Formats: sequence, structure tokens, C-alpha cells
Amino acid sequence: MIYTSAHSQAHKDYLTKGERAYEKKDYENALLNFLEVLRADPDNPEVNYKTGISYFQGKEKTKALTHLEKAYNLKSDLFPDLDYHLGMAYQYNYQYAKASKHYGFFKERNKKLSAIANQKIQECMLGDSLMRQHVNVEIQNFGPGVNSHFAESAPLVSSDGETLIFTSNSTSDEFQIKSGTNLEDIYISHKAGATWGRPEKISAVLNTKYNDAAASLSPDGKTLFLYYESGEGDIYTSTFQNESWSNPLPLNKFINHPLYREGSACLSPDGKKLYFTSNRPGGRGGFDIYVSQLDPKGQWGRPSNLGSAINTRGNEESPFMHADGVSFYFSSNGHPNLGDNDIFKSEIKNGKWIRPENLGFPINSSEHDGFFTLSSDKKTGYFSALREGGLGETDLYWIRFLEHKEMPMDANEGIVQGNLEDEDVGIATPDFVDPIVKLRAEKNIITMLRGTIVDVNTSQPLSATVSLVDNKSNRKLAKITSTASGYFELTIPHGGNFGVTTEKPGYLFHSINFDLPEISSYQEVDTEIKLEKIQVGSKVVLKNTFFDVGKSEIKPESLTELKNIRNLLRQHPLLRVQINGHTDNTGHEATNLVLSLKRAASVIEYLVNLGIERNRMEAKGYGSARPLVSNDDESGGRQINRRTEIEIIKIE
Repeated sequence: MIYTSAHSQAHKDYLTKGERAYEKKDYENALLNFLEVLRADPDNPEVNYKTGISYFQGKEKTKALTHLEKAYNLKSDLFPDLDYHLGMAYQYNYQYAKASKHYGFFKERNKKLSAIANQKIQECMLGDSLMRQHVNVEIQNFGPGVNSHFAESAPLVSSDGETLIFTSNSTSDEFQIKSGTNLEDIYISHKAGATWGRPEKISAVLNTKYNDAAASLSPDGKTLFLYYESGEGDIYTSTFQNESWSNPLPLNKFINHPLYREGSACLSPDGKKLYFTSNRPGGRGGFDIYVSQLDPKGQWGRPSNLGSAINTRGNEESPFMHADGVSFYFSSNGHPNLGDNDIFKSEIKNGKWIRPENLGFPINSSEHDGFFTLSSDKKTGYFSALREGGLGETDLYWIRFLEHKEMPMDANEGIVQGNLEDEDVGIATPDFVDPIVKLRAEKNIITMLRGTIVDVNTSQPLSATVSLVDNKSNRKLAKITSTASGYFELTIPHGGNFGVTTEKPGYLFHSINFDLPEISSYQEVDTEIKLEKIQVGSKVVLKNTFFDVGKSEIKPESLTELKNIRNLLRQHPLLRVQINGHTDNTGHEATNLVLSLKRAASVIEYLVNLGIERNRMEAKGYGSARPLVSNDDESGGRQINRRTEIEIIKIE
């Protein structure tokens, strides 16, 4: 009894300490205490939720999934943002289909935040595609000789590969650690055989009592670009002369804006162009990349924005122009990425920037990746990243490209004038689009359906055809083919009842219905279409087979879908199918049972008239016995439960 009481008191103490730390955003201590609580009370949904959120704030983000899943399974309505955070947890664990599903749930319940959910869903689409096309590289941590338990960033390696300059807030001062006042300094390390020597602070001339950072190293290794916190944050330079670094000097007023921040910079190989980042007015987002030309007097001229091909509504940072004078690298959280900040490549052709290409997995991850540089022979790259398994916060990494070849640009490479950030996930191939759809699209009287097509059992992406039909006229309005990663976009005009059918050989077709009034405003719908392989037990709901209320006669708007069933049975003559009828729970149970059977039988009669042998089909009425969802409301319940299905019962 005494033991039980003491145990209970300890549990309360851990919970109290955890809650206090969580409220103060001291997530490290919150996590330690919450884990102790869960040892005694593993099924506490609120503590599991807060444990997951606490993991998000540290290095081991993937561990959040176990706790957020448990919180969701125990009490899915515990917090309004639980679906969003569970989506993040799946995304950090590269489970993109599940992540997209929960972002979709979050979007349904938080209409005002749909843009955020759409961005996360897009990240998942791209992530799923990139994960299936691994870049053939070897990535290595610089190791404990260089990286510490703190944050290292911006690795700058000399052209001979023998000198490393980087930025770190490493310290052994306990007061600085506890007070969070360990500020950044610039460090240098020299190659010692196959390893790097012990890093040292580069120079008392360069390091100040505030945050100092190395931005880039000139191609000849003699000029170092630096970031200092003077003003709002400016770019300085120092040159290496007589075995020492000169006093840093700020760049001119065209580069350093007195009211805004300039964060990083690099030179072109010929030294005549300076690329730098700034959040000054007139840009396209947060931080944009600008370029300035060196004038005949040796001064940097008025800069110009690199434009919407490179810059987005997000942040573009850490520019790097390769020694070839063509390949341009930068980091961005505005272009389609794997979840945070990714590294991209672009080039200039005919005076215009090529659409940036994501460098792919595993160079990029769901965490922060940036400050990429590349050796002159393009065989070795360097970058800083926050990775699970690292030594501290952000660490320095090097990349060996195992099969060196010019990194391919997008298959649809071309000169772009505008922001193509939505296109990087791939665009489905249109077989044809009816002029009426194009006309409505020009007037923005449309619903844009976007999504991915996957195998229902394996979640593997599928390339399939998606067709749009006007159910009233039974006229096909569009047909597209999704990308290899399953991505598609379909424009649906407003003012009618439309069927969307997805088909792939070897699979049952998939059916969606849209009933869109003329006065509807533009909207975007994200979905995941799950196809079932043709096998015994597979079934699909016929969303475009219609009956009047209380009646079993098939409406003319159903013709196209019934022809889809006919085509399926003609293409697979060994199939035997069952047509299942279902109702909601309104009305008398016996009446519902009879009505559901009559509706299933009506489908069979229609198919017989279309030339299908009657002995290949059976009708089954279930009434209200097998609801898919609760019957508590109409649009989200009873309407879904009133359905007709086709089910494969035998393959002879």
C-alpha cells in the first residue's frame, strides 16, 4: 500500500513537471518527464500527444509517430490539430500515403488552413516520387573531429580539398549553454591525411562577440564572404594576405540594405557577378536571390532579382555558382520539397533560368538541408543538414557521387517565365480535353481535382487513365494519363453532374461523382485514388449509378458507368461478379432490404441488355445491414451508405 501510494505520487510529480516544462516550451525536459509518465500509464492520450509534439522539437522527430498514432487511436478528436501533426509524423518517416490522408482530414476540418494542408500534400506527392528514384550517392557525416553536439553549418572547402571553413556555435562554457548565449563563430580545419584536423577559430579579426558566419569562399580561396549582424544583417568580405585575414569590410549600399537582411552570397567563377540573398521589399517572398554585376570601377552595381523561375513565395538561400559557370545551386522551402528546406539546381539558357530541379533523396530529406557546394570535378559535394543519427543539431556532411554524370534536368526541361513551383511533381499527360472545359477553365469556373493513384494494398503509385464524363449527356469531356508517380490533375467545369473514372489494366475501375452548380466558385480538391487488383473479393462502389429516391429504376445518367462494367466483363470473360445493393437506415428494414435487392437486379438487367451473360452475375440486397459510415447525418453518412457495388466473387 505504501509502495502504491509512493508510486502514484511519483507519477503525479512527473506529470506536473512535464506539463510545466511543456507550457514553457522546454520540450527537452517535458519529454523526459512525459516518458516517465507513460511507463506507468502508456494509454494516456494527452500525454502521448504532448510526447509526440516534444519529439518534434528535437533531433529524433521520427519517434513522434508512435506516440501520435497512439493518441489518435485512443482519442482521435483529442486536439483539433492532431491530424496535421500525425501527418507530419508520417512524413518524417517517409510514409507519404498515410501522411497525405491525415493532411486531407485536417483540411476537411480546417477550411481556412487548406492552403497549408495542400502544400503538405504536395510535399508528400513529390517525396513519394523522389523516394522511388534514389540518387546514386554516398553520404558521410564529417564525424566528431569536426561536428559537435551543437550546430555546424555552411561547409566551405577550398578548391584543392585541403581546407575546410565552417560556422558553429560550439562551446564548453556551461553558462553559455544553460543561458543559450553560445553564439556562432567561424572555424577552420585542415586535412590531415584522410581525416580533418581539429577545428580552430579562424581568426580574432573575423570572429566578434556577436554571431559571425562564413557565407562563401571565392574560387581562388583568397576572399571570404561573411555574414555579420551589423544593421539588420549584412555581407562583408575579408581577404587572405601575408598569411592572415584582413579586417572585414562591408559591401556597398547596393548589396547591404540598411533596413533589411542580407544572409549569404557567392561569386561567379570569373568574379564579375555576385549572387546574394535578401528580404528587401520588391521580392517575391521571404528571402530572394539577387545578382549584381561588377562595374568598370570595381564596384558592385544595382542588383536585379533572379525572377520567379528561381524565387518563390518562400525563402531561397545559400546560393552557389559552380566553377563551370553554368550550374547554380541554392536551398529553398518554396519550391516543391520533401518537407522543409531542400537543395535545388538550375542553369541559365538563352538568358533565362531553367526550372529548378530538386536534387532528390537521399541528398534532401524531410529535415532542413542547405549550404550545398560542389567540387570542380563534380564528384564531391558538401552541405549541412539536420539528420537523425547526427552528432548534434545541424551537422556537416560530404557527398560522393558514385556514378558521375551531369545531374539531369527535368524531362520537360524548358525556359520558364513564371513560378512553376506546382509543376515539379510532374504533370499528367492529357489525351484530350473538350473545348467546354478549356472555356470554363479560362473563366475560372472549375474545380481542380489533384491527387495520386495508388494500389490499395501496397500503396505503390500507379500510372492510370482518368476520364471525365458529363453524366447528363454521357459525353466524355477529358481523358488524361497520370505520371509514373501516380500524380494527376483534372479540370472539372462547373454546371452539371460529372463522373470521374480511373482505369488501369489488371485493376477494377474507380468511380467518383461531382455535382457542381453553375454558381460554384473556383475550388481545389485533393484526393488519393486507391485501385483494387482484379481478384476474388475486390469490390468498387458505383458512384455514378443513380436511382430516384425509393425507386429501383436506373436513371439515364448511369449509362456511362454501366458501360464501364460491361467493358470490364468483356475484357475479363472468366470473371463472375455480384452486384450489391445497400440503403441507409431510414424507413422500414424489410422495405430497405427489398429495395436494395431490386436496385442490384436492375443493374444486372441493364447489363444483360448490353450483351453480358446473365449467368456471370448475381444480385444481392443488404438493405441497411452493412453501412460504411454512421447514419447520423445525410451528406457524410446516409448518402454514402446508399450505394451500389460490384464485387468479384469468382474467377473461373
